[in-house]
Amino acid sequence: MQRRMTFNLNFVDLLFSFFVLGLLLWFTYVFFVKVPYAGFYFNPSNGEVLEAYVDTEPPDLLQKGDKIERIADISWESYKLDATQEFFKGFQGGQTTNISVRRNDEIVNIPWIFPGYNRSEFLARFYNIWWLGYIFWAFGLLTQLVVRPRDARRRLMVTAYYLTALWLVCGTMSGSHVSGSLLVLRATTWLILPLYLNLHWEFPRPIIQIPRTGWIILYLAGFTFASIEFLQWMPGSAYALGFLVSLVGSIVLLIAHFVFQPDQRRTIGLLGFFMLLAMVPSIGLGIAGFFSNIPQIGPLTLLALPFMPAAYFFVIYRSHLGGLELRANRIVLIYSYMILLFTVLLILTVPEILFSGASELLIVSTVIVSTIVAFVSILLFPRFLAFGEKRLLGIRLPYQKLREIYSDRISASTSILELTGLLREEVFPSLLVRQFVFFQISRRGLITLLAKGLDERDLPAYADIDKLIEQAGQFIPEIENNTLPYTWIRLVLRLRIGDKLIGLWLFGRRDPDDIYSQAEIPILRSLANQTAIALSNILQTEELRILYRENINRHEQERLRLALELHDGILNQLAVLSLNLDPSSVSPEYKEAYDKLAQRLREMVGDLRPPMLQYGLQPAFEALADSLTGRTRNEVKVIPDIQANGNRYPEDIELHLFRITQEACENSLKHGSPATIKILGRLELNSIKLAIQDDGIGFEIEDKLELDELLVRNHFGLAGVFERCRLIGAEVKIVSAVQEGVRVIVEWNGNQPQKSN
Repeated sequence: MQRRMTFNLNFVDLLFSFFVLGLLLWFTYVFFVKVPYAGFYFNPSNGEVLEAYVDTEPPDLLQKGDKIERIADISWESYKLDATQEFFKGFQGGQTTNISVRRNDEIVNIPWIFPGYNRSEFLARFYNIWWLGYIFWAFGLLTQLVVRPRDARRRLMVTAYYLTALWLVCGTMSGSHVSGSLLVLRATTWLILPLYLNLHWEFPRPIIQIPRTGWIILYLAGFTFASIEFLQWMPGSAYALGFLVSLVGSIVLLIAHFVFQPDQRRTIGLLGFFMLLAMVPSIGLGIAGFFSNIPQIGPLTLLALPFMPAAYFFVIYRSHLGGLELRANRIVLIYSYMILLFTVLLILTVPEILFSGASELLIVSTVIVSTIVAFVSILLFPRFLAFGEKRLLGIRLPYQKLREIYSDRISASTSILELTGLLREEVFPSLLVRQFVFFQISRRGLITLLAKGLDERDLPAYADIDKLIEQAGQFIPEIENNTLPYTWIRLVLRLRIGDKLIGLWLFGRRDPDDIYSQAEIPILRSLANQTAIALSNILQTEELRILYRENINRHEQERLRLALELHDGILNQLAVLSLNLDPSSVSPEYKEAYDKLAQRLREMVGDLRPPMLQYGLQPAFEALADSLTGRTRNEVKVIPDIQANGNRYPEDIELHLFRITQEACENSLKHGSPATIKILGRLELNSIKLAIQDDGIGFEIEDKLELDELLVRNHFGLAGVFERCRLIGAEVKIVSAVQEGVRVIVEWNGNQPQKSN
């Protein structure tokens, strides 16, 4: 029921928007086509001729400054009193009529040849302020599309923008009285009055609560005055007073908000500043219209009015003023493209309207231009949509192929950090989900892997799991969300492997209306199932990695114990044995065997726990190179080239990097038959780059070498290099080719190490 009502409201909004647009287009058409092209323009307030668009030669024709007294059978006084009378109604180009004007306190009768359409007058109308109405209409449409929630304040804003748009467009042609434009202008002014006061009373929140009856009376008064205007029972300048009260009252109400709502002062002050910029020039125009004649440049003051809707959008975007916020979806891009396309079409067809004399040429040119624009739009729309989705809405993955792309991308996620990063940066933004939680369920309870748009107090507890599961898989409208203690939740999805529940997805706010339709929930459930499989694999991999790390640590501890036992036990006992022997009774063979045994034990101690590692990586690598060179009796030269400044790193990092280098060298000696092994290194303050390269026989690598391939090829030493690199978060790369040796490259970037003393 709730979803049906929401879609109906969307349809009504759309219908209202296009109805207003239709009115604007009609009055714009009237302005450019139906309003007579008289060849001159006069001030609607006093009849003074302000501009002549055809050649005039004084004193026989019209001059600037002349004041109209009569045109044909219509006097200026009757024209001012009757908003339905029209000058030059039904006239054709070339037709002559008499115009009486007052010039230098004299009445001058002028035989005026009605010119009809002329380019100069058309351009004067085209560069008028009629387009301001479309700016307000665009703000009204944007408010419908992106401002949420759909409450009374939003409806007030939309209606205020649309009425202002109609007021502006009718105002540009109201001096001609054509199509009742002056009556519409006056009536709209009285309708705007209660609307502006109501909006600025309620926004950002009501100053005090006024009974609904009070607002009904105010709106009835506005409708009454509007109706009286159509009956022409009010003075002609009365509507200017209504306009003045609308603007001044809005500013006074903003001041009241500033005084009585101190928590909103900073934002209201900013809003008030922009409102003053928008309204003060128009207030001056209203005062002039009520007490005297509107000056020639008076309508230009209306150029400041767009500051008003722009100010509202800015403060809503900046601070979610009064709970209102900007929310958008793909339909905004479609509307934007339609408006852009219409604007381009208008720009391309206007020159034809201006310069084409033959209607046939105009028709052909319009068809050609429309065809070109349509063809270009077919080519550009997908790119425009992709650009807007990525730059404006943050959509990284196309919705139509989201499941397939996610399936490919998730297979490359080897850690929870990569998985949650993919969801946070690409998947959830592509679904326009702005509020979500990703829980892992374990023996320890709920573990928050990912959360956005929520405080810690908004997160469910482990005791709430049963209630969450009861609501899983269905959209939870706000008005029906009675069984859950967390009112922000709109959708719950389970992450299961078989019958085992391993996680939960909780979704809240979603652009534009927080709705998860029945057509979309299966797609989200499919993504959740894929995530469950990936999470299960990652958790199992993490468990194996932890076991491997613990096994390596036990192995290193055992190595240390053996090294201490050999060094402090056996080597010391050998030394005692040597001291208790009579040198004269020891044969050379025994002495040689004794020295070899002691040397081998020292090498074993060094392999088990390199003593030089306590002084840093550089001495340890150099000692390793000397040891390996000596062990091969100089048949293989191991050459260290380490650039370091005495930097020290965490003990486990140094140990793992040493073992990685040691294993790479041992692997070269065992399988590569090299003549030279180089240990190259650059030990920076917070990063380490190592390269162990040999000139041995090498092996063929078809593609990027992975751990599984190394195990299949029985390269267990290099597989150990990979595993140790993973344990410390280092990157490893192996480069090799037959007869070109092997190069093992290791890069580690970690926290800033400590400087050695």
